[in-house]
Amino acid sequence: MQQTLWVSGKPPLRILSMQTQWGSCSPAGRITLNPHLVKASRECIDYVILHELCHIAEHNHSERFYRLMQQVMPQWEKVKKRLDGMAASLLNGG
Repeated sequence: MQQTLWVSGKPPLRILSMQTQWGSCSPAGRITLNPHLVKASRECIDYVILHELCHIAEHNHSERFYRLMQQVMPQWEKVKKRLDGMAASLLNGG
């Protein structure tokens, strides 16, 4: 993802089933993704990955985080809303 120039190299990646999260980023920069994410559309998957990569630069949901998110995926709010609408069925084996 060319637009994530602040990420150097490949961050460590872990796959972990989570009941309420699609992904997370540790303070050390390790990205964790929920395996149920593969059931979502490519755009939704890209959103979650970009969201977690933004946390490498901004570790919280500050205004700076959302500005960065807007830069890398201008339509992120629409995609998040769609993913949130599917969460119950996708996270519970749907």
